[in-house]
Amino acid sequence: MPKRTTLTFTSEDGPRVDSARLFVYHCKYSGRHAFTIDADLKKMPRRRTDGAYVIDTDEHTVKLYTTDGGVKFIKRQSGSVEKQYRLNLGQLPIAYKSDLNSNLLYIMDGAVTTYSNQNARRAGRLLVPPCISRSERSGLVEMRVELEDRSHRCMLSRVTADVVRVHVTGLMANDAVHEELFDLFAKVLNVRLSQLDIRRAKSSRNRIMTVESLTPEQIFERLREALKKQSMERAEKRQRRHM
Repeated sequence: MPKRTTLTFTSEDGPRVDSARLFVYHCKYSGRHAFTIDADLKKMPRRRTDGAYVIDTDEHTVKLYTTDGGVKFIKRQSGSVEKQYRLNLGQLPIAYKSDLNSNLLYIMDGAVTTYSNQNARRAGRLLVPPCISRSERSGLVEMRVELEDRSHRCMLSRVTADVVRVHVTGLMANDAVHEELFDLFAKVLNVRLSQLDIRRAKSSRNRIMTVESLTPEQIFERLREALKKQSMERAEKRQRRHM
C-alpha cells in the first residue's frame, strides 16, 4: 500500500477532510484558533527533551493559523544547543520545527487546548472552562488560580482554559496574598468570605479556590461580568485622558 503524503497548510486553502476526524486546537492564553488536525494530539508521541507533541506531517494533515516566530536557540541540559524555527500566534510561540524541510512538527507542551467558547456561543450556550469544575471528592466548585505578583492593585486578569489569572499586590510567597484573593473573589462572585476557601497548589504561583453555594456556570458568568466591567472602566479612563 503506498505511503500517504500530506501537507501542512498555513492558510484557509486546503483539502477538505472528513469533519468527524478533525480536532481543533486553540491557544491556551489568547483563545485564538491555532490549528486543525486529523488526529487527537494526546495520542501523539512526545519529545523527551521538552515534552512537546510530535506530529509527522507525512502521516497527518495539519492546517496551521500561525505566523513566523523567528529562530530561537535552546540550550539543553546535555550542553547541546538546539535551533528552533518558531510558529507563533501573535507574540506567543505554540509550535516549532528543528528543520524547515523536516516533516516533523513539534507542538509545545501546554500551549494549546481544545477548549473554546466560540462554538458554545454559536450554539446559544456558555461553555465553562476546565479550570472551573466541581470536585468529585467534596462536591464543591474549585477554581485553579494563577498569580501574577507585584501589581499596583489586586484584580482579575483573564480566564483561560487552565487558570483564572489574577494580579496581586503582594508576593506570592506571602500568605497576605490569600487575604487579597478572599476580598477580590468575595466581591466578584458576590459571596460571603465564609463561602470561600483556598489552598496552595504544586506550583508556588498557583492556588485552588473553593466556592460554596454556586455552580460552575454561575461562577464563570460572574467572572466574565467582572472582566467586562474592568475593560469598560479602562476604556473610560483612556477617553478621559484624551479629552
